[in-house]
Amino acid sequence: MVNGVLAADLVLYAVLFPLSVYNFITHRWTGVLAWYYLSFFCGLRVVSGALGVSSDDSLVANILIGVGTSPLILAVDGLIHEARAYRNPNQKKWLGWGVIYIVTGVVAVGVALSVTGALQIYRGHPKSNSYTHWEAGTALMVVVWVLEVLWASFSLLSSQALREAPRYRDGTILLYSSMIALIFLGIRVIYALIAVCTQRRDLSPVYGTTAVRVVLMFLPEAFSVLVIIFAGFMTGRRSGKA
Repeated sequence: MVNGVLAADLVLYAVLFPLSVYNFITHRWTGVLAWYYLSFFCGLRVVSGALGVSSDDSLVANILIGVGTSPLILAVDGLIHEARAYRNPNQKKWLGWGVIYIVTGVVAVGVALSVTGALQIYRGHPKSNSYTHWEAGTALMVVVWVLEVLWASFSLLSSQALREAPRYRDGTILLYSSMIALIFLGIRVIYALIAVCTQRRDLSPVYGTTAVRVVLMFLPEAFSVLVIIFAGFMTGRRSGKA
């Protein structure tokens, strides 16, 4: 049954990867962060899907499934950055880049902790702090998700002057799309935290039921990516420097 979900990953993201790359090309520098991370996420899912299909017990595939959401979170952060650049070209750019640095740093720490703890556990040689590291890393992803929700909500604030910006509409589309994607991402990261903290086998991203893995892992990620890619097609006409 694991192979069925991973096979779906492989097929879906093999199709979405070139679409993400297309958006990367059409959005250029203003959207480089969003589309780079989204393309990376799709590529990562293709790799994990291929590894999982070839072997149910692939350690690398299982680790990638567990922590592979991080590039998607960073893609949403980049999408908000692009949206802000379109909605308010005269904004103080240090604020947007400051948020990006903070989010990227927290995600990096979270991934490092999660991979370290999960790797030791999956190998069957857990240390006394392995579960603590895994839980802390997963919790940091939830913290980043909360920060992104707050940042996107703050970025919705605008004035009549800002609405006269040439690409205000494009920025608004990207911003609302990022918020929709965050709804699905919230399901994914909260589920991951519950699964790690409870250690219930039926909620496990590896050994859990097919329904759990489809509804709480595959579909939230897929819907997030589809929403972002669709928004990219609607807005990727011109380019500029953020």
